[in-house]
Amino acid sequence: MINKILVAVDRSESNPIVFDSALALAQAINAKLMLLHVISEDEPGYPVLPTYISYPYPILDERDYEVYQEKLEEYKQKGIDFLKSLTEKATEAGVKTEYTQLCGNPGRKICELADTWGADLIVVGSRGLKGLKEMFLGSVSNYVTHHAPCSVLIVRRPVDNQSDKDSRRANQKKAAAINA
Repeated sequence: MINKILVAVDRSESNPIVFDSALALAQAINAKLMLLHVISEDEPGYPVLPTYISYPYPILDERDYEVYQEKLEEYKQKGIDFLKSLTEKATEAGVKTEYTQLCGNPGRKICELADTWGADLIVVGSRGLKGLKEMFLGSVSNYVTHHAPCSVLIVRRPVDNQSDKDSRRANQKKAAAINA
Protein backbone atom coordinates (compact mmCIF):
# COMPACT_ATOMS: atom_id res chain seq x y z
CA MET A 1 0.00 0.00 0.00
CA ILE A 2 1.23 3.48 -0.83
CA ASN A 3 1.04 5.85 2.14
CA LYS A 4 4.03 8.15 1.57
CA ILE A 5 4.89 9.71 -1.77
CA LEU A 6 8.15 11.58 -2.30
CA VAL A 7 7.83 14.11 -5.12
CA ALA A 8 11.02 15.49 -6.65
CA VAL A 9 10.22 18.97 -7.96
CA ASP A 10 12.14 21.69 -9.70
CA ARG A 11 11.30 24.96 -11.36
CA SER A 12 11.36 23.61 -14.92
CA GLU A 13 8.47 23.89 -17.35
CA SER A 14 7.62 20.21 -16.89
CA ASN A 15 7.31 20.48 -13.10
CA PRO A 16 3.57 21.31 -12.98
CA ILE A 17 2.85 17.98 -14.67
CA VAL A 18 4.94 16.10 -12.10
CA PHE A 19 3.38 17.89 -9.13
CA ASP A 20 -0.18 17.65 -10.44
CA SER A 21 0.22 13.93 -11.15
CA ALA A 22 1.55 13.25 -7.65
CA LEU A 23 -1.17 15.39 -6.07
CA ALA A 24 -3.94 13.60 -7.97
CA LEU A 25 -2.52 10.22 -6.96
CA ALA A 26 -2.18 11.26 -3.31
CA GLN A 27 -5.79 12.48 -3.28
CA ALA A 28 -7.03 9.25 -4.84
CA ILE A 29 -5.28 6.94 -2.37
CA ASN A 30 -5.19 9.25 0.66
CA ALA A 31 -1.38 9.35 0.80
CA LYS A 32 0.96 11.90 2.35
CA LEU A 33 3.34 13.97 0.17
CA MET A 34 6.92 15.01 0.77
CA LEU A 35 8.02 17.67 -1.72
CA LEU A 36 11.76 17.75 -2.38
CA HIS A 37 13.75 20.35 -4.27
CA VAL A 38 17.44 19.59 -4.74
CA ILE A 39 19.76 22.50 -5.41
CA SER A 40 22.60 21.53 -7.70
CA GLU A 41 25.11 23.38 -9.83
CA ASP A 42 23.55 21.79 -12.93
CA GLU A 43 20.18 23.42 -12.31
CA PRO A 44 19.32 26.35 -14.61
CA GLY A 45 19.68 29.67 -12.81
CA TYR A 46 22.22 28.42 -10.27
CA PRO A 47 24.61 31.32 -9.45
CA VAL A 48 28.07 31.15 -11.00
CA LEU A 49 31.14 31.77 -8.87
CA PRO A 50 33.25 34.41 -10.68
CA THR A 51 37.01 33.84 -10.84
CA TYR A 52 39.83 35.65 -12.56
CA ILE A 53 41.70 33.26 -14.81
CA SER A 54 44.25 35.67 -16.27
CA TYR A 55 46.62 34.68 -13.47
CA PRO A 56 48.64 31.45 -13.31
CA TYR A 57 46.00 30.15 -10.88
CA PRO A 58 42.36 31.23 -10.53
CA ILE A 59 41.73 33.84 -7.85
CA LEU A 60 38.58 35.06 -6.23
CA ASP A 61 38.05 38.57 -4.94
CA GLU A 62 36.45 38.79 -1.47
CA ARG A 63 33.68 41.12 -2.69
CA ASP A 64 32.89 38.80 -5.61
CA TYR A 65 32.57 35.92 -3.15
CA GLU A 66 30.19 37.97 -1.00
CA VAL A 67 28.05 38.76 -4.06
CA TYR A 68 28.06 35.08 -4.99
CA GLN A 69 26.95 34.11 -1.46
CA GLU A 70 24.12 36.68 -1.62
CA LYS A 71 22.94 35.33 -4.98
CA LEU A 72 23.14 31.77 -3.68
CA GLU A 73 21.03 32.65 -0.62
CA GLU A 74 18.46 34.36 -2.89
CA TYR A 75 18.41 31.26 -5.08
CA LYS A 76 17.86 29.01 -2.07
CA GLN A 77 15.07 31.27 -0.79
CA LYS A 78 13.33 31.12 -4.17
CA GLY A 79 13.43 27.33 -3.86
CA ILE A 80 11.86 27.46 -0.40
CA ASP A 81 9.18 29.90 -1.58
CA PHE A 82 8.45 27.57 -4.49
CA LEU A 83 8.08 24.60 -2.14
CA LYS A 84 5.83 26.60 0.18
CA SER A 85 3.51 27.53 -2.70
CA LEU A 86 3.20 23.88 -3.78
CA THR A 87 2.63 22.80 -0.18
CA GLU A 88 -0.19 25.33 0.16
CA LYS A 89 -1.78 24.04 -3.04
CA ALA A 90 -1.60 20.43 -1.83
CA THR A 91 -2.90 21.31 1.63
CA GLU A 92 -5.84 23.19 0.10
CA ALA A 93 -6.57 20.02 -1.90
CA GLY A 94 -6.77 18.08 1.37
CA VAL A 95 -3.42 16.28 1.13
CA LYS A 96 -1.06 16.22 4.10
CA THR A 97 2.17 17.67 2.78
CA GLU A 98 5.62 18.59 4.00
CA TYR A 99 8.67 19.83 2.14
CA THR A 100 12.44 20.00 2.27
CA GLN A 101 15.25 21.44 0.19
CA LEU A 102 18.65 19.78 -0.04
CA CYS A 103 21.91 20.56 -1.83
CA GLY A 104 23.89 18.06 -3.85
CA ASN A 105 23.48 15.43 -6.52
CA PRO A 106 19.72 15.25 -7.25
CA GLY A 107 19.53 11.50 -7.89
CA ARG A 108 21.44 10.60 -4.76
CA LYS A 109 19.55 13.07 -2.57
CA ILE A 110 16.19 11.80 -3.82
CA CYS A 111 17.12 8.19 -3.04
CA GLU A 112 18.61 9.07 0.36
CA LEU A 113 15.51 10.99 1.44
CA ALA A 114 13.22 8.24 0.15
CA ASP A 115 15.11 5.81 2.36
CA THR A 116 15.25 7.94 5.52
CA TRP A 117 11.66 9.21 5.20
CA GLY A 118 10.32 5.75 4.39
CA ALA A 119 8.73 6.63 1.06
CA ASP A 120 6.56 4.01 -0.61
CA LEU A 121 6.75 5.74 -3.99
CA ILE A 122 8.95 8.35 -5.65
CA VAL A 123 7.45 10.58 -8.33
CA VAL A 124 10.03 12.19 -10.59
CA GLY A 125 9.94 13.95 -13.94
CA SER A 126 11.87 13.15 -17.07
CA ARG A 127 13.46 15.62 -19.45
CA GLY A 128 13.55 12.97 -22.14
CA LEU A 129 17.32 12.97 -22.66
CA LYS A 130 18.53 10.22 -24.96
CA GLY A 131 21.83 8.85 -26.16
CA LEU A 132 24.90 11.02 -25.69
CA LYS A 133 23.02 13.81 -23.91
CA GLU A 134 21.84 11.36 -21.27
CA MET A 135 25.31 9.83 -20.98
CA PHE A 136 27.12 13.16 -20.54
CA LEU A 137 24.47 15.22 -18.75
CA GLY A 138 23.16 12.36 -16.68
CA SER A 139 19.60 11.41 -16.04
CA VAL A 140 18.12 11.92 -12.61
CA SER A 141 15.15 9.69 -13.40
CA ASN A 142 17.47 6.93 -14.66
CA TYR A 143 19.60 7.11 -11.51
CA VAL A 144 16.55 7.10 -9.24
CA THR A 145 15.00 4.16 -11.09
CA HIS A 146 18.11 2.05 -10.51
CA HIS A 147 18.95 3.13 -6.95
CA ALA A 148 15.63 3.88 -5.23
CA PRO A 149 14.61 1.91 -2.14
CA CYS A 150 10.99 1.88 -3.35
CA SER A 151 8.85 2.04 -6.49
CA VAL A 152 9.35 4.94 -8.90
CA LEU A 153 6.82 6.71 -11.10
CA ILE A 154 8.38 8.68 -13.95
CA VAL A 155 6.14 11.42 -15.29
CA ARG A 156 6.99 12.40 -18.83
CA ARG A 157 6.04 15.74 -20.25
CA PRO A 158 3.55 15.58 -23.11
CA VAL A 159 4.85 15.64 -26.66
CA ASP A 160 4.31 19.17 -27.84
CA ASN A 161 5.66 19.45 -31.36
CA GLN A 162 4.24 17.84 -34.45
CA SER A 163 7.45 16.16 -35.65
CA ASP A 164 7.72 14.23 -32.36
CA LYS A 165 4.09 13.14 -32.69
CA ASP A 166 4.64 12.07 -36.30
CA SER A 167 7.79 10.17 -35.33
CA ARG A 168 5.98 8.39 -32.50
CA ARG A 169 3.08 7.41 -34.81
CA ALA A 170 5.52 6.08 -37.41
CA ASN A 171 7.29 4.00 -34.75
CA GLN A 172 3.96 2.64 -33.50
CA LYS A 173 3.00 1.63 -37.07
CA LYS A 174 6.36 -0.11 -37.52
CA ALA A 175 5.92 -1.96 -34.23
CA ALA A 176 2.38 -3.01 -35.21
CA ALA A 177 3.62 -4.27 -38.58
CA ILE A 178 6.39 -6.28 -36.93
CA ASN A 179 4.01 -7.80 -34.37
CA ALA A 180 1.37 -8.66 -37.01
